[in-house]
Amino acid sequence: MSALSKAGRPADAAALFDDMLAYGVAPDRAAFSLLLHIYSSHLGLPSAAHSVLLWMSRLGLPPSPIDYADLVFSFCRAGRLPDALQVLDEMRALGYPLTTHVYAPVLQAHCANGDMRSADALIASMRLSGCHPDVVIHNIYVHGLCKVGDFRAVERAIEESGRNGWVPDAVTYSTYIAGLCRCGHVEDAFQQLEVMVAKGLQLTVVGLNILLDHAAQELDMSVGNEVLERCEELGFEVDVVTYNTAMDHFGKEMQWLRVLKLFADLLKKPITPDTHTYNILISGLCRAGKFKLAKFVFSCKGFVADTVTCNILIHEFYGAGKEDELGFLFSDINAAKIVPDTITYNTLVDCLCRSGRRSQAANLVRHIDEGYPAEPVAHLTYWLVRSGHVREALRLFDDIVAKGVALDGRVFANVIKAFCRKGPVECADMTQLCSVLDRMLGIG
Repeated sequence: MSALSKAGRPADAAALFDDMLAYGVAPDRAAFSLLLHIYSSHLGLPSAAHSVLLWMSRLGLPPSPIDYADLVFSFCRAGRLPDALQVLDEMRALGYPLTTHVYAPVLQAHCANGDMRSADALIASMRLSGCHPDVVIHNIYVHGLCKVGDFRAVERAIEESGRNGWVPDAVTYSTYIAGLCRCGHVEDAFQQLEVMVAKGLQLTVVGLNILLDHAAQELDMSVGNEVLERCEELGFEVDVVTYNTAMDHFGKEMQWLRVLKLFADLLKKPITPDTHTYNILISGLCRAGKFKLAKFVFSCKGFVADTVTCNILIHEFYGAGKEDELGFLFSDINAAKIVPDTITYNTLVDCLCRSGRRSQAANLVRHIDEGYPAEPVAHLTYWLVRSGHVREALRLFDDIVAKGVALDGRVFANVIKAFCRKGPVECADMTQLCSVLDRMLGIG
């Protein structure tokens, strides 16, 4: 049973317990505890775990504090906080010690619900019972305070930490900094970063990425770059997400040389670029007009292009009038190395229509997934109406209905949007609009 649960086969482990009973092998306390743990921690079935606990008690095999702790965790994870609190009361009644490990999931549940009064009461009851809240408990509490935006309470908790017997660590400050960023207090977050550095603590990778992202959004990317450079100087750990965040923001600012520099820096480190890294780089190169270099990156050994890569290349190459150079991409699509999605087809329809190739766009839509999927059809009809080819749009509707395909509301929404974009309509346009509206009403 233990081997099966560790191998990621908890259902088979639970079934093996039934086999024990069927073959007349009497389970001992260890077997019951293992079954309870499988139900609570692996299968997420707190009611079944509770039944095992009651079963043990009836057989004179009193559950251990660990069994109760498993059950508390399981009830909390399932969102059944009242049941978890009832189990805590049972533990108190039995005289079992309530450790921080038992309290932690309950506190987490209160904080997740934004119920900080109950969280305060729980921490107070921990102290009264002789269970001193440690840094893990306080980090959960700080996360809850940040979630509700009570940063004054966070400051108080940190200021009173010495009197309450705990020391704020990197997770405490990283949580605080992330919370400040999410609420738009980026400058306050930088102040806390200074406090961290002064205390010799290192911002967690997740905290660094959040700070970098919000610094770039709320302030500007030059500040974000300073954050990245300073963290590297201080020896803070960075990962591929950190570089992706910085590259993405520089790309949006059209600072392609900085994107390339960051990518070059990344390659010098023991960090492996992921598909998102390459997609940011390819997008940046295309926007900078470096299409040959973008094609070279696409063909690099070790880079596995995905649908996002495909959509970027189609959008950028068509936009620059270089669609004839996309053979390298379409060969991968035809070989099923890349699977196009709805965005791919929408982008292709938009690009073909913008370049005046309506018939090609219509032919593409006709052959996607057995014909006429809703979103590409909506895009095609939008461009037909925008370019004054309403009759072609009406004929398209007739073809779709003749095929037995229902017209989607998104199609008509795009048609109305296209008429609105045309501005004040003349009599002929108004007649055409009425024809479309009649078609909408007739089709339902």
